[in-house]
Amino acid sequence: MAYSVLLNLSVAFVTAGLALLAVSLRLRRRAQDYRRAMQEILQLGSKDLEPLEIPSFAWNSLASLGWRTLTWEGEWFGHTVRGSEGLPHLSESTNTGGALEFDILCSDEVHFKVKLFHHALRGESRLFAEQLARVFVVLLESRMRARTEALSVALARRASMSLYLQHDTRNLAQWVNWVCADFELCTSDDELLIFAKRLKENAPLARERATRLATSLAQSPVEDSPRQIDLHKAVTQAALLSGVEPLITGNAQAWVSDTLLSRALDNLFSNLAPNWRSSVSNPTRLQLRTVENDQARPMAELQFYNPWPDLSGHLPMEKLFEPFASGRPGGLGLGLYQARKCLREAGGELSATASNLGLTFSLRLPISEV
Repeated sequence: MAYSVLLNLSVAFVTAGLALLAVSLRLRRRAQDYRRAMQEILQLGSKDLEPLEIPSFAWNSLASLGWRTLTWEGEWFGHTVRGSEGLPHLSESTNTGGALEFDILCSDEVHFKVKLFHHALRGESRLFAEQLARVFVVLLESRMRARTEALSVALARRASMSLYLQHDTRNLAQWVNWVCADFELCTSDDELLIFAKRLKENAPLARERATRLATSLAQSPVEDSPRQIDLHKAVTQAALLSGVEPLITGNAQAWVSDTLLSRALDNLFSNLAPNWRSSVSNPTRLQLRTVENDQARPMAELQFYNPWPDLSGHLPMEKLFEPFASGRPGGLGLGLYQARKCLREAGGELSATASNLGLTFSLRLPISEV
């Protein structure tokens, strides 16, 4: 009898061992399948795929771990999108396993519902499959968010560019208005000849600005490379184009691109020109010189004074360079902001100090390549 008991125990132990071995082999095989499927899903992240292409490319990997159906439906920038992979016409009511649902909300215009059906309700097969499905959804959501954020940035950049171009258009229109006003005020042929000569001198500059503006409206502007520029000449041209005849003392060279410098000076002088033109008895004086910044680096400096406008109030100093803050009725509030932004892109700076009578501006630019 003892022998019979020992024999039965031996058989039981062998059977249990074989069962454990079978389970171990099955788990190992499923772990290998899981690892392979996970690597395939992760590799999709490095491929150049559209967000809506990812479900179809990921389906074989998902199906290898027991997912029977994958469906997705939602809105993609105003267009209803839906699709499916796997067994057709499978729903929760007909599915013998379990469903997994995910809601992806990237924006008001991009939102999706993803649903997967599996043949198993529980167990290690379902556990491995769910982990894979969650990684797939994270990949899909991250790719969708990357696309929507990139589009948002592009749209914001385009909107910002439109505002700047609107301001540049206004500057050019302001110059045309001043030219017309000067001709209307002519009382003699001699004055008419003087203004005609000035118009002839400024016309090439205005044409250059108009051409650049038209190019920017048609396509994204391409910045030119920095070079050595005579600031006396550049400042004189920008002031004349703003309807102001400046008195400039000194001279300086600057290392800057033509586009950034002309855009900065156009916005700066167009913003200040109304005050200068109203002070006929006090001519516009500008001083050019070479100074050193806080890092002992030589810088070209343009310094000039601007009286407060004859209005009841003016902008506080902290709002002087703030975008959309304007001290004039109907002003866009972009002139000084854009001028300072362009100068900073060129490695320079624009600052101002206030007194009871007005503002003293200081414009600085590097005189050589860094």
